[in-house]
Amino acid sequence: MKKIIVACNSGLGTSLMIRLNVEALLKEWGLKAWVEHTDISSVDTFDADLIIGSNYVMESLQLAKDVEVIGLDDITDRQYLKSRLLGSETFKQWLAM
Repeated sequence: MKKIIVACNSGLGTSLMIRLNVEALLKEWGLKAWVEHTDISSVDTFDADLIIGSNYVMESLQLAKDVEVIGLDDITDRQYLKSRLLGSETFKQWLAM
C-alpha cells in the first residue's frame, strides 16, 4: 500500500487541510493510498513513501531514510498541490503503474 504522510507543526489544521486535498486528488486520479496527517516530530514513526507539508516545515525535517519530501509554498491552492504531486518522482511511478 502506498503511504503518504502530511505533516505540520501541530499535526492538526494545516496537515489535515492538505491531507483532504491530497485525498481528493488521489480520488480524481483513481489512485489508492494510505494518507495520514501528523505533527512534524512524529513523521519518523511512519514508514512513508512520500511526505508532504509546507516548505517551512519540510526544511526543518531530518529524515534518516531516503523518502521523497514535497515542500509546498502555498498550502491552500489545490491546483498548486496537483502540479507539485504530478512533478514528484514517486507520483510519476504510481501513475505509470
